[in-house]
Amino acid sequence: MFINFWYPAEQASALGQKPVRVRMLGQNFVLFRDSAGVAHCLSNVCLHRCGSLGDGWVRNDRVVCPYHGWEFNGSGQCERIPSLGPVQPAITTRARVDAYPVQEKYGLVFVFLGDLPEEQRPPIMEIAEWDDPGWRCTTLGFSLRANYARVVENALDPAHAEFVHFVGRKGQDPDYQMPDYQTQESEWGAGMEVRFRTQAGGLFRYFRPGDTETIAGTTFHGPAQFITRIRMNARMSSFQYAFDTPVDEYETRSFLINARNFFTSPLLDGMVDKRNRAIIAEDRAVIEKIEPVAPPRGSTADFSVKADAIQLIYRRYLRGWESRGWRIDSEAIHREHPATRLRMIPSPGRRESRNWVFDTVPLVAPDQTPAGD
Repeated sequence: MFINFWYPAEQASALGQKPVRVRMLGQNFVLFRDSAGVAHCLSNVCLHRCGSLGDGWVRNDRVVCPYHGWEFNGSGQCERIPSLGPVQPAITTRARVDAYPVQEKYGLVFVFLGDLPEEQRPPIMEIAEWDDPGWRCTTLGFSLRANYARVVENALDPAHAEFVHFVGRKGQDPDYQMPDYQTQESEWGAGMEVRFRTQAGGLFRYFRPGDTETIAGTTFHGPAQFITRIRMNARMSSFQYAFDTPVDEYETRSFLINARNFFTSPLLDGMVDKRNRAIIAEDRAVIEKIEPVAPPRGSTADFSVKADAIQLIYRRYLRGWESRGWRIDSEAIHREHPATRLRMIPSPGRRESRNWVFDTVPLVAPDQTPAGD
């Protein structure tokens, strides 16, 4: 798992008057809105006696710890300690919890989990069709008992559709061969596109009779975001933007925004969602059973062929972000005693001061990055 990227924490519509506790990157956080409707994200653990802020309430634009009533503003600073009496003395700046930058975009609450200054933060993946009246966008949220990198690699895998999804022929086509493809790389990701023939089903067969050529490809953006573009013909396209958050190394929470330029009536949203859920179920049946849970950090611990080129590029990008010191050392965390040691994702505020109660999560040192693969 990696710090210093934007992760979707929740759908914006789910964040109302009460705090919401969410788990990301193996840690717990609290989301809440102030009286102006602005969303905030803090570390969930109160620094006093470690109560869960997400189980408290909001008062005077502060989240209140349900254990002893300590109140924290949107910047993480404690502004009131009830046991000190009605006349509050000045509270030390050390009495604060980590606060993380928040953006609301595409109906989601994104949180920047890291300590980079604003000008150095990677961008959130753009959805060009979001405000286009010729497109209809819907959001589907779900969880997978799978490592986030396995989820991304599955999306980047052009060969699995023939065997996993209903558009394929389960290997019954004697002439089946994965076509060659070109890859394109950018600063924060890379992608590919292939042409293949599929059999349209359901209502789609009236618009795409018989076997037809489909152009499809996937581009990853950062460690846990990707877009799959499916062009069924000159008039029909479906673009699926996946914003994933590693809950931990074993579970991934996904927000899938489907943009389509056909069947744009809201009355057909249910049909489209049903089709997407069927595809997700097919993927789930495979990736939740993959061993080991996480893919290798190099390319020599499993066997690859040319169809896997884009997956190997993804692993190379992960190693590059690891070389920047952004990978959480999950193995070190597992070696610690979880009953007595608490770690936090570093926030931008930690670049301004080192006077904090809780330590940050260990990160893989850059010189530990696997070489050569």
